[in-house]
Amino acid sequence: MINSLLQVISPWLDFLWLPIAVLAVHKGHRIWAAGFVLACAFMMRLQVELMESVGYPTGILPLLDSDLMRRGMVTYSVFYVIYIALAYYSPGSHKHVMMAATISMFFVAMFVSSLIMLL
Repeated sequence: MINSLLQVISPWLDFLWLPIAVLAVHKGHRIWAAGFVLACAFMMRLQVELMESVGYPTGILPLLDSDLMRRGMVTYSVFYVIYIALAYYSPGSHKHVMMAATISMFFVAMFVSSLIMLL
């Protein structure tokens, strides 16, 4: 029973970062933090679905044995921590600067996770 419950819950564990990110950053940055986490979570699922539809459920290069969802969750979790730390330690940043930083971090996270999913 616990094993089947874990199989149902584990693909959605990265959404636990949403309340952590919203509560950890300063009040003016909460919308950007929520948007970052949601965009990254959905992008990871799109990347995994793309790789599986192409016919490579463990990546194109046979260098890593783990499945794509696990690799994506680890990669994006690292970027969540980096983003939350940067947002927390820059409380006085202007909203346009925060928007630019959020978009930049999203594209860096997407690029790095794409590379790791290829392995």
